[in-house]
Amino acid sequence: MFNRFAKDARDAATEAVELARDMGATSVEAEHLLLAVAQGESPAARVLQAHGLDFDGLMCALRDETARSLAAVGVSAEPLPFSPYVERPRFATSAKLALERTLRVALARGAKELTATHLVLALLQPDRGTLPRALECAGVDRNALRAAL
Repeated sequence: MFNRFAKDARDAATEAVELARDMGATSVEAEHLLLAVAQGESPAARVLQAHGLDFDGLMCALRDETARSLAAVGVSAEPLPFSPYVERPRFATSAKLALERTLRVALARGAKELTATHLVLALLQPDRGTLPRALECAGVDRNALRAAL
């Protein structure tokens, strides 16, 4: 499927792996994909930035969501002193599903290549999970963001 990715989407998928590794994650999640798009220079990145979702804003929203979720079950959100180093994190279920949905979004639009815009539209589809909760914490109107994309 990656052979159908346009350069901006391929760069985002590659950068998501690097971000996950740099953040000490053992797997690449959907939020790593969105972070990777947000720090890029694609048209999708510009739309994200116009909606207040630059890299730093998105990181802040993700941290807030994590702290809120952990507090709900009585766990402190203090960072652990040790984080495992993983040579190359593998794609987790949330990221795999996002990539599959990217293909469906592109096909529904009649596109021959999958772009970062298709990827972001796919990432906006789920109503449950870390990413939708983080976007809610950030006050992002997902319908307005979809329309802008």
